Amino acid sequence: MKKAPALPLPSAQQKLITAATAGGCETIASAAALGRVLAEDIHTPRAFPDTRRSAVDGYALDQTGRELYRVGETLGAGELPQQQLGGAQAAAVMTGATVPEGGIAVVRVEDTERDGDDLIVKAGVSAGENINNIGEEMAAGTIILRAGTRLTPVAHSVLCATGIAEVSVYRLPRIGILITGNEVLQLGAPHRPGSVYDSNRHFLVGCLTQLGLDCTVLGPVNDEEVAIRNGLEELAESCDLVISSGGVSMGKYDFIRPLLHSSGFELLVNGTGIKPGRPLIVARRDGTLFFGMPGYPAACLVNFYYYLLPTLKALMGLTEVMPVTRPVVLAETLKGRKGRWDILRLHLDSRDGQTRAWRLSSQLTSHFLNFGNCTGLTMLDAESDSAAAGDCIELLDFRLQF
Repeated sequence: MKKAPALPLPSAQQKLITAATAGGCETIASAAALGRVLAEDIHTPRAFPDTRRSAVDGYALDQTGRELYRVGETLGAGELPQQQLGGAQAAAVMTGATVPEGGIAVVRVEDTERDGDDLIVKAGVSAGENINNIGEEMAAGTIILRAGTRLTPVAHSVLCATGIAEVSVYRLPRIGILITGNEVLQLGAPHRPGSVYDSNRHFLVGCLTQLGLDCTVLGPVNDEEVAIRNGLEELAESCDLVISSGGVSMGKYDFIRPLLHSSGFELLVNGTGIKPGRPLIVARRDGTLFFGMPGYPAACLVNFYYYLLPTLKALMGLTEVMPVTRPVVLAETLKGRKGRWDILRLHLDSRDGQTRAWRLSSQLTSHFLNFGNCTGLTMLDAESDSAAAGDCIELLDFRLQF
């Protein structure tokens, strides 16, 4: 397979997002829709509120400017009035209760005195005071949630507040992970010199879990062409997206690139202009996307946040898919190299009352453990080779991505 020039980061991102199409839709119970992505706009089925409601615990009055009223019925939230107010009448109403017809204001209970059925109003109240009118919050038919919105706990509770029992959502994409490498050990296996433990599996599965996605994991598979081909084909048969870890560079045991070619995959990305993570391979066959991720954990992580995560969000049907960044002030100068996109690890720290971003001491692709002290990533684009202390830059904060 001929090696094409590495794609610039923005070009690769756009190409992958365009290639990722959300699957079909399904109708599920709204109560079970937490974390899913809406396939339709949600409209209010009625006005909110749908009756005039008291905003406080108090008394609904049929007129203002009097001190003495006669109390009739008592109404709690959800109870409908049985009497119309008139002739200096009042009704005791709890917060959220429907105000009877004829009621023009609600006086707070603490501004009254009660003597049997007689009510003495001690503080003036204006017409309309403490009453929530029909449709005051939202008119019937108003769009409150857009298609492409993920139902977070907040959005999900808004959906449930409408009383809509069923909702159309995008089908969850099926994900497969293929871990390769003779040197890769599973947790619990005795350590042997020169080996590495399978952190990429747990990173990828953890991120997919935060997206609400299940996955099938195969491996570690030895660096043998037949074993890798069999694993790739097994996952490609049942998955919308297959992720491999390792085997994408140019070494003797890097079989992914030639296997994709011989298996009929169309190459979409054959290396990108970033460091770390340049050897990324992305291909497509029929309806299945394939992401060949570098085996180095640092490179795998960088490619996930800048390329794979936006693609997964697009497959899920989300409208907002790009990495979320926030502005931060640099505490020290960052250095890169023109002609490539340098992805740098930063740590936020508060000193002297100011929060600033500090460069982690090692940025080597082969070093990973300092990610335990890493807040997020920033990039120096291909036209820049530095950013100065005091500059405001954009930080891809790991905590904001899911």
